[in-house]
Amino acid sequence: MDYSQLFSKKGTWHGCFAYKGVIRESKTHKINPMKKLLYFLPLAALATGCHNYQADIDKLKSDNQELAQSVQYKDSSIVSFLDEFNQIEGNLAAINEKEKVVAESTQNGELKKNQMDRINENIQDISQLMQDNKKRIANLSALLKKSNVKISGFEKMVANLNEQIGLKDKQLADLNNQVAEARANIDKLNTDVAQLTADNNGKSEEIARQTQKIHTAYYTTGTFKELQSKHVVNKQGGFLGIGRTKSVLPNADKSNFNTIDITQTTVIPIGAKDASILTRHPSDSYKIEHKGDVVSDIQITDPDKFWQASKYLVVVVNK
Repeated sequence: MDYSQLFSKKGTWHGCFAYKGVIRESKTHKINPMKKLLYFLPLAALATGCHNYQADIDKLKSDNQELAQSVQYKDSSIVSFLDEFNQIEGNLAAINEKEKVVAESTQNGELKKNQMDRINENIQDISQLMQDNKKRIANLSALLKKSNVKISGFEKMVANLNEQIGLKDKQLADLNNQVAEARANIDKLNTDVAQLTADNNGKSEEIARQTQKIHTAYYTTGTFKELQSKHVVNKQGGFLGIGRTKSVLPNADKSNFNTIDITQTTVIPIGAKDASILTRHPSDSYKIEHKGDVVSDIQITDPDKFWQASKYLVVVVNK
């Protein structure tokens, strides 16, 4: 047999196929047993070398593809982790800034309503950022667990973030306490101001009443009979009707008098032939004015002095 048929013209090994051909030939032609043995010894050795190298190549390709996918997954996981880390760090920076604003605002002493509103808004923003960070850290932990990839230092970074979040929780609680204390102080101040305002209003009203009382006077004019009929005046003393004097009754009804403000009214109209003042007033504190034969009015030249002895003025006229 020509062993050259075991190779192609290009030198490619076809031992497996040639081995089968030899077997077919041995069955077809009578071959000497020794020759047959000589044929089969080299072919048997060659036959043991038959191997499916394509399967090895396919497996290597598959392993290589799986490795590439694993590297890609690991890279994408790292990118996701870093994105979450960056967002959490950004939130922590924003929290620090808002905490500074709240702390400075609560240290400025008295707070106005709009300042308190801004503080409450910052506290709400901090709480929202804290909740967002907690969700992101939980997501980050889930990604690490799901990835089944041990990325050096990431677990420590997550633990450090959890520690920072715990610290921020405590700081947020402290801020809430400070704001609550500031709010309580504001409420107390508002209560004190309201009480002081009420006291001042009460005092102002009392002052106004007292001032009005001080500045209020009463006057009436009329003939003696008119005034007597109103129980404003009467005659007292004398003997058998002789020598009796005209006097003002002490309990005269105020409704029979005109009410005036002594700081505003300094002229009392008369319009009679004659007039005389029954109540006591210093003579140098007023003047009786005439127009022709008629007493036109009484002009009060010194109100404080005029009304010092009595806040009642009774003028008896002759018409």
